[in-house]
Amino acid sequence: MSHPIMIAAARRLTAAEERRKAAREDAFRTWGPRCVTAASEYARILLEDSAITLDWKIVELFSYEEHLEAFAPLGTVGGQHLELHYTDRHGAEEISLRVSCVSCPSQHKHEVTSLEQLGRLLSQAPAWQDIDPRGGGDA
Repeated sequence: MSHPIMIAAARRLTAAEERRKAAREDAFRTWGPRCVTAASEYARILLEDSAITLDWKIVELFSYEEHLEAFAPLGTVGGQHLELHYTDRHGAEEISLRVSCVSCPSQHKHEVTSLEQLGRLLSQAPAWQDIDPRGGGDA
């Protein structure tokens, strides 16, 4: 016959494992919406009201308990694919502009700190000729 302390310890362990399992399952179910919400809120802080036009999507599940990731495609312009990428790792939020070549493996990533700074980054990309409001681009 088992000692009562052994039975109590086994019950406590089983209950704790069930709580952790339920918490992991809840985190898994809510990970995607949390990514999109966090990206939207942080983008609104950095990029002001124009950020409401961004269509954030989750990247893929890496470690849903540790960090959030999402991206917002900006389109393909002048042979370059542009997207914003949001990351939150342990409370350190960042939005980056990713610029990749459509026909080559080249890719560049630059941290975005404001709407004006995003404009500066875009002005340095070949896509700028198609979006420059002074040059007849989409304003």
